[in-house]
Formats: sequence, C-alpha cells, structure tokens
Amino acid sequence: MERPVFDADEAEAGKEKALGKLPHWASNLEDNVDKQLLIMLRDGRKLIGWLRTFDQFANLLVEQTVERHILCEEKVYADVYLGTMMIRGENVCLFGEVDGQRPQGPLSKAPLDYVLQREADMEAADAARGIQQPIDIFADPSEW
Repeated sequence: MERPVFDADEAEAGKEKALGKLPHWASNLEDNVDKQLLIMLRDGRKLIGWLRTFDQFANLLVEQTVERHILCEEKVYADVYLGTMMIRGENVCLFGEVDGQRPQGPLSKAPLDYVLQREADMEAADAARGIQQPIDIFADPSEW
C-alpha cells in the first residue's frame, strides 16, 4: 500500500495531501487518545471511558467504560460498569473530554437501583400518556 488508509478518500477526490496527514475528524480523535471521554451514542446512551485507539471508520476502543444514567430533574446520576468496549463509529453522535477537576459536573451520585427504578417509572408514565421514546435520536418521527 503506497498511501496511508486515512488519505485514500482525499486521493480519490484528486486533492493533494502530504502522506500520513489525517483528515480533520481523525486528527480530532487522535488528539483525544489516552484521555477520558464522554461519548453519546445514537440510541441516547452516555458512556464515559478512556479512549485507547481508533481506526479509519472511527470505531473506538474504550477502557474502564461506564454507562451513565442521569436524572436531570433531580440532578443525580448512577454508573453501570461495562469494562472495555469496542464502539462502532456509526453509532457515535458526539464525544468530548471529561473535565478531570469536575468529572460529574453539577450532578451528585445516587444509588444505581434508585436511578434505574426512577427511569423505569418515568418511561411507564410517558407510555401511559402515549409519549413514544425514539430508538435512534436521528430517526424521523414519522418512521416510529
């Protein structure tokens, strides 16, 4: 292979790039390797973990991952430990570095069973009112 994988798209488009130069989205990921990130997925889940590596498809390898459940009205959260995860790039909506000085922000920690029970109660109340939760935050509501 004469060109790095990251340069294949630009080469096909006829743009002249230096060998080894990463596209903007990949260089952004590269800047965040070995940092703790908050990753929001298309299904609405929020994951926090240490980004270890990524590939040309923006698939992420994240260690010490937790899924954060947040009750915004009560300003509390609980974490479910997931361990090491490989996250498909197509499922990532956004990501950002976690502030090491304030990792939980304005939220306070609550027991996991309490947070999960409150989430279930709120979903049941929404279902009783006929409010549907989207499966994919980018989905068209007419397709539900």
